[in-house]
Amino acid sequence: MKTTKGLNVLGLQKSFDTKVYSYQGWSGRVRVVEGNPFYDDYAKWSESGKARDHEYGDINLKDGK
Repeated sequence: MKTTKGLNVLGLQKSFDTKVYSYQGWSGRVRVVEGNPFYDDYAKWSESGKARDHEYGDINLKDGK
Protein backbone atom coordinates (compact mmCIF):
# COMPACT_ATOMS: atom_id res chain seq x y z
CA MET A 1 0.00 0.00 0.00
CA LYS A 2 1.20 3.54 -0.71
CA THR A 3 0.46 6.89 0.89
CA THR A 4 -0.84 9.88 -1.04
CA LYS A 5 2.78 11.11 -1.17
CA GLY A 6 3.97 7.87 -2.81
CA LEU A 7 5.69 6.24 0.19
CA ASN A 8 5.30 2.50 0.82
CA VAL A 9 3.43 1.35 3.93
CA LEU A 10 4.37 -2.06 5.33
CA GLY A 11 2.65 -4.09 8.05
CA LEU A 12 -0.53 -2.04 8.23
CA GLN A 13 -2.60 -3.11 11.23
CA LYS A 14 -5.22 -1.84 13.66
CA SER A 15 -3.67 0.38 16.32
CA PHE A 16 -4.33 -0.42 19.99
CA ASP A 17 -4.78 2.60 22.25
CA THR A 18 -3.82 1.74 25.83
CA LYS A 19 -5.48 4.87 27.26
CA VAL A 20 -8.98 3.76 26.26
CA TYR A 21 -8.07 0.06 25.98
CA SER A 22 -9.50 -0.44 22.49
CA TYR A 23 -8.44 -0.52 18.83
CA GLN A 24 -8.56 2.91 17.20
CA GLY A 25 -7.09 3.85 13.84
CA TRP A 26 -4.27 2.19 11.90
CA SER A 27 -0.50 1.94 12.27
CA GLY A 28 2.28 0.72 10.03
CA ARG A 29 5.89 1.16 8.94
CA VAL A 30 6.64 3.76 6.29
CA ARG A 31 9.63 3.19 4.00
CA VAL A 32 11.07 6.73 4.03
CA VAL A 33 14.14 5.93 1.89
CA GLU A 34 13.42 3.64 -1.08
CA GLY A 35 15.17 0.27 -0.71
CA ASN A 36 16.68 1.01 2.71
CA PRO A 37 14.85 -0.57 5.69
CA PHE A 38 17.11 1.24 8.20
CA TYR A 39 15.10 4.44 7.59
CA ASP A 40 11.64 2.92 8.22
CA ASP A 41 9.45 4.96 10.54
CA TYR A 42 6.24 4.02 12.36
CA ALA A 43 3.18 6.16 11.61
CA LYS A 44 -0.49 6.23 12.56
CA TRP A 45 -3.65 7.01 10.60
CA SER A 46 -7.26 7.58 11.66
CA GLU A 47 -10.09 5.13 10.95
CA SER A 48 -10.73 6.92 7.64
CA GLY A 49 -7.04 6.87 6.59
CA LYS A 50 -6.09 10.46 7.45
CA ALA A 51 -2.55 11.08 8.71
CA ARG A 52 -2.10 11.56 12.47
CA ASP A 53 0.89 13.68 13.59
CA HIS A 54 3.11 13.07 10.53
CA GLU A 55 3.71 14.33 6.99
CA TYR A 56 3.90 10.99 5.15
CA GLY A 57 0.43 11.38 3.63
CA ASP A 58 -2.95 9.73 3.93
CA ILE A 59 -3.81 6.13 2.96
CA ASN A 60 -6.71 4.93 0.86
CA LEU A 61 -8.31 2.08 2.81
CA LYS A 62 -11.11 1.49 0.28
CA ASP A 63 -8.92 0.45 -2.65
CA GLY A 64 -6.27 -1.39 -0.63
CA LYS A 65 -3.48 -0.18 -2.91
